[in-house]
Amino acid sequence: MKNADQQRHILRMLEKSLARELDLEKKISELNQNEEQLKLKLHHTEQVAFRMEEAAEVVWGRFLEAENSAEVLMGISKEMLGRFQIVQFNLNGSLQRESELKSKLGDFIEQLKAKDMVLQKLESTKNSEVLTMKEKVKSLEEQLKESEIRLQNANACFQTSQEQLNEMDNFIESLKESLYGAESRAESAEEKVTQLTDTNLELSEEINFLKGNNDSNTKKVGILENQLRDLEIQLQQAKVSSEASQEQQSMLYSAIWDMETLIEDLKSKVSKAESKTESVEEQCIVLSEDNFELKNKQSFMRDKIKILESSLNRANIEKAASAKEVNHRTKLMMEMVMQLATQRELIQKQVYSLTSENKLLVEKLQYSGKSSSATMYNAGDTDDKELLINPTNNLAGATVKTSEDAVSLMKSVQAGTHLNICRIYTRGLAYPEFVKKVIAMMMILLILIMSYTITGLTFQVLLA
Repeated sequence: MKNADQQRHILRMLEKSLARELDLEKKISELNQNEEQLKLKLHHTEQVAFRMEEAAEVVWGRFLEAENSAEVLMGISKEMLGRFQIVQFNLNGSLQRESELKSKLGDFIEQLKAKDMVLQKLESTKNSEVLTMKEKVKSLEEQLKESEIRLQNANACFQTSQEQLNEMDNFIESLKESLYGAESRAESAEEKVTQLTDTNLELSEEINFLKGNNDSNTKKVGILENQLRDLEIQLQQAKVSSEASQEQQSMLYSAIWDMETLIEDLKSKVSKAESKTESVEEQCIVLSEDNFELKNKQSFMRDKIKILESSLNRANIEKAASAKEVNHRTKLMMEMVMQLATQRELIQKQVYSLTSENKLLVEKLQYSGKSSSATMYNAGDTDDKELLINPTNNLAGATVKTSEDAVSLMKSVQAGTHLNICRIYTRGLAYPEFVKKVIAMMMILLILIMSYTITGLTFQVLLA
């Protein structure tokens, strides 16, 4: 029984554990499904966030573009306001510019006069420079002649010194030959002295030997003594001659030394003369080069003077032509201003006449409308409406005609003035810069006056 109960209990425990395991497996599968769903949701949310970021970037870019366009429009509006203010300022300052242009014309004329004075001063300075250059050339030519004379003198001194050197060389060679002869004589005398000393010794030995002999040899001894005395005399003479030859040799050596010192002095003088001649030759070369350069400069200055004279003549011709052209342009500008003034007066008169005619037509139409309304009062509502519409249409047509006439007149005037301005500008392209500037300023002034008149007339027409 106990075993059966235990087995049942174990089976129940196993069933419970199996149920728990099944529940755990279900929970694990549910958790896995939840995890996959969460991953999908995260992926979707990431995609949505990415798309939202892209949309936000696009919206931000559009917002920035809108801000930039707003800033650009604000800048354009500010520029338009600034341009409008500048146009008003230019309209107010047109008269001042006209006076400034007149003053500038006077200044240009004064500048032309100042340029004439400067050109005259340049001519005077160039003439003075040419004279100074001629004086310098003359002084350099004189220096060149003096240097040539010095060079000739140096060459003559060099030739004389060379002749003296040749003479001294010949004299030294003769002294050397005499010295060689004296030396040979002294050597022969010394040889004789040695021979005599040897013979003297031999004779003294013989005398001593003979003294020991008999008296029979006394005669021989006397003879030998006489010979010995003669030999001693000859020896003394040889000594004297050797001393004399030594004295002559010492004299020759001293003379040779003196000659060598003289030769060295002459060589130093010759080297100095050669250096002087070289320096003089270099000075001559430098002077010749300077002379050549000065001649080139002189020719260049002459060519430059000719070019400046031709340029001065051209400048004078161009100045006269530009002055004539400026006068002609000023006359044309004044004529254009007068024409514009007359055309403005005519346009104002025509506008005034058109406005008066317009008023008369309006009054006539009103009067005719009143009379027609009085006579046709009983004709019905439709007829009254037609009659009321017709006078307004006629009035509008009249005003449109008057405005169209005024606009056509203004367009014709504007086209004529533009043609005249274009002709003046095309003619003025071939003139100097200051003339071009004057023409451009006058053209701007005319265009401003025209725009001012046209705007005023259109405003009057629109008011009418």
